[in-house]
Amino acid sequence: MAHHSTYLNSKNKVIPLDQLHLNEDIRKRINQLLEEFTYINALNNLNIPVDHKILLYGHTGCGKTATAYAIGHALNKKVIAINLSGFVSSKLGETAKNLSDLFKKAAHDNAILFIDEFDFIGKLRDYDEKDSGEMKRLVNTLLQLIDNLAENTLLICATNHLGIIDTALLRRFQIRLGYTLPTEEDLNIYYDNILSGFPEHLNTIKRTYGISYAEAKDTIYQQIKANIIQFEKQKKHLLFAYDTQSPTDLETENNGKKHEGAVDTISGFTINESKTVESRPLNSLSMINKSKDLTAKIRGMVFEISGAELAQKDKKASHNSERVLVTTDSGVEVWVYIDDKSL
Repeated sequence: MAHHSTYLNSKNKVIPLDQLHLNEDIRKRINQLLEEFTYINALNNLNIPVDHKILLYGHTGCGKTATAYAIGHALNKKVIAINLSGFVSSKLGETAKNLSDLFKKAAHDNAILFIDEFDFIGKLRDYDEKDSGEMKRLVNTLLQLIDNLAENTLLICATNHLGIIDTALLRRFQIRLGYTLPTEEDLNIYYDNILSGFPEHLNTIKRTYGISYAEAKDTIYQQIKANIIQFEKQKKHLLFAYDTQSPTDLETENNGKKHEGAVDTISGFTINESKTVESRPLNSLSMINKSKDLTAKIRGMVFEISGAELAQKDKKASHNSERVLVTTDSGVEVWVYIDDKSL
């Protein structure tokens, strides 16, 4: 059966309602819903039914799915979620039975049943005439399941295409909440909130409007990632090169530049090859080992290189090595490549 259950104590990230970007009307109606379920016993004593059939509709990426899970979080209810387009079987009769089983499970678990892409039930009307009878039976089954929904079960359906859903189905929903694209002011607030979590040197982006919150989030992170990568490429690092023949300079392999370095030593390490330092070729990336002899020293040079150059060094390093930071005897923190077996 193509569905999955999401429990509130799972690793799925749920955004609380107070952190969702909802317009005031939607927020007010959801708060009313939460209060009805909080005081459901008092309402039942007076034979007043709670509204427990909700349809969320509107532009994709505006928070419909996030709202369903946030409601589950607020009510401390398990959310049983299905995507209807992937749930419908080629044998429509099986789909009706599977839907019936899900409604029973939601009632038994006192859970929320969340049906995404609810409009797929409308798209099914385009099937061949030979399937029209099965299609009608499926819709009738769904109507009966909604009509007989247990009061302790909250049904939330979401769609991006309200117009293709059967009107008989639409009438069953007591609450219909329409999600629209955020305004420029709304998006500026959203952009500011996300960017505030990043350092100023990384949070310069081009802001796009007329898009959903999900699309805005994607464009933010795409630009932030590009900024981070560019910053890391330009960032300066200190590399301890203990394989150089010359104590005066290092010619980096990736672009032929030369860098001046300073002679230094690191203690507590040994080179894990039998050759002496003087016999090694320039720019060899031989690994070093941690030594039990704290007086053991490796003499080398400290060079300043860019993040891009360091990335090239990483590609040439042995797969058995790990780049780690160590402190030289002069107190400088430098990168070295250490045999991971000695760590």
